[in-house]
Amino acid sequence: MDDFMAMLERDPAQLKEYIAQPETWRGPLASPDPVPQVPGLVRRLKRLGLAVARQQAATAQPTAIATGQRSKKPLPFKLYQPAHQRYYLLTASLVCARAGLPDRTIDSGRQERTTFVIRRLLPAQEVKKEEDLPDVDPKTWEEHALLSMPKGNGWVKVGPDNVDVLASGEEQLPLFPTNYIEDDGRRRRVLTGLIPVGNREHYMGAALLKQDEKTKEVSQPGNLPKTSRKILFRKQVTEPWKQLIDRAYAAWVIVNDSENPPPTPGKKASLIKGTRELLQTGSWYILLDLAEYLEQYLLDVWEVIAGSKQESELTDPGLQAQKKLLSALRNTTLLPALKTELQKKSDGLVHPFYRSTDVKDSLFDVLKAVDGWRERLENAIGSYDREKSKLGTTNLPDPTWPDFLFPLADIELHGPTIPDGVAELTEADNVDPETPISEKSDQDPSGLKAKKDAQDNIDKLVVLVVRALPTESAEPSPPIPLAAQPVMDTRAGWFVIRCVFERPHCEPLETAIVSEPTRPFQMAGFFDPDAPARPIRIALPIDTSPAGLRKFDKNTAFMISDVLCGQMERMKGLSFGDLVLSVLPWPFHKDLSVGADKGPCKTDKGLQAGMICTLSIPIITICALILLLMIVAVLDIIFHWLPWLITCFSLPGFKAKKASGE
Repeated sequence: MDDFMAMLERDPAQLKEYIAQPETWRGPLASPDPVPQVPGLVRRLKRLGLAVARQQAATAQPTAIATGQRSKKPLPFKLYQPAHQRYYLLTASLVCARAGLPDRTIDSGRQERTTFVIRRLLPAQEVKKEEDLPDVDPKTWEEHALLSMPKGNGWVKVGPDNVDVLASGEEQLPLFPTNYIEDDGRRRRVLTGLIPVGNREHYMGAALLKQDEKTKEVSQPGNLPKTSRKILFRKQVTEPWKQLIDRAYAAWVIVNDSENPPPTPGKKASLIKGTRELLQTGSWYILLDLAEYLEQYLLDVWEVIAGSKQESELTDPGLQAQKKLLSALRNTTLLPALKTELQKKSDGLVHPFYRSTDVKDSLFDVLKAVDGWRERLENAIGSYDREKSKLGTTNLPDPTWPDFLFPLADIELHGPTIPDGVAELTEADNVDPETPISEKSDQDPSGLKAKKDAQDNIDKLVVLVVRALPTESAEPSPPIPLAAQPVMDTRAGWFVIRCVFERPHCEPLETAIVSEPTRPFQMAGFFDPDAPARPIRIALPIDTSPAGLRKFDKNTAFMISDVLCGQMERMKGLSFGDLVLSVLPWPFHKDLSVGADKGPCKTDKGLQAGMICTLSIPIITICALILLLMIVAVLDIIFHWLPWLITCFSLPGFKAKKASGE
């Protein structure tokens, strides 16, 4: 902006030299020569001299263009982001239709204002394949205005007869006036606005809205009243539940894979114990989220579970779906064989803590039980050990964790199952796009079919919950995650800009004046391959000997809580080799062996305390570079990117230490 203001002051005619042109990082545009600052006494003479020079250059004989050169493919007209060191201003003039085109005065006291709008161009006919997309043509492509909607922004077609009309609710960006003096001494004004290319994702990710031709009402597709609450349920309950099943399946493969040698009995018992502890811990928190969800969005169902209301009180015909949900919760039970197995220790002996009554029978019962453990589950900081007591007795479990069991998945994949027939999809279930049921395999000896069946079983719960949700909720609906929001075609988008002059006191006789469109342009993404390369130089330490590295100050501090400190202490014995072996398949697989969970860090006097650690960033930078090169070399097997990753040039004389005598 400083350069822009200085140019208008010293030589406004130079503005035309800054008109945006197609460019790439392989051939960026050359910047115009800046006009040197001169004293005010000679500025007038300098301006006249520049005007004469331009007039002579315009009348000079044009230089002949060499022929016979190979034609080049035209570059797309893209505007790049500030991260690419490009800033784009829109300039316009608001003039009166009189001799000399004098600047029109904007009366802010009468609420007059100037703005500009960005509109997207889309082909009139829907094109599914990018290779079939025709060349952009403002005459045949349709303009779409960006509207601000309660549930997000979206594009709506303005129609060929309304392109010069400001759409109701259309997003407007400000223009600000800047005064300057012409070469002939006249005071002029130019309107300027910053084109927000950095908001490209805001424009490209907006959905395509539908407008009723008669009522002109705009509807946003995909966002039905239940959508946000259904997505929240999936995000907090069913998707984490499916992740537990994935974890159980990974452990099942190690134990039951017939193609590799089975683990020893001791390894198998340790794996089963550790997996069940992990699955039960995750299950408690998923059940807690499920209970809180029901309490917030399905209060009638929750009151029946909590015992404050009888199911017979749900007599309203609109609550039949909630009765079906309650029935499904009561019939979602564990297999008897799993209940018996959970009452044993890893060595097969009778468990000292858990009896038959401690393993809950149904999802209904466990939701009621988890309600009394909310505060302790939220405050738990250690790890769950299903065979360890912290009370000094042998018949009571760790009081940090609930005294009941109900795993949502198990290493044998026999988690709770919703009975068939309670949540089958029908055509009458017109509740936004339901969770797609994954395809099942009839023959799968590896156990993958059992995993898919278990995950498909969870989708029944989504159907039941969505049916039971009221259409409108008194509770505020959560926002729809960005990944779940409907988006329009995200291929290379084309845009135009129109300027707008509004005079509210002249309406309805004269509506807002909308200018002609600019040249169609694209907005480059952050990682656009055509973008001008931004020069970034990271300085590594020059002297990397111990004598040189000791001079760098440890001026970067990490605040570590007492819980994180205890978790880090457990990992101190791990090496890089242990991490590699932990992700390899059996028989090379080796579980990570961490120290015993001693809880939060404590001082010598037994007080819980965190830490503050200071590190040297220059040394960390060296580690990051070495690790980067190692990881890139390994992943080159897949991506084959090494030839385009790094280029090194010799730098003579750049030495860490000077030789003696230098």
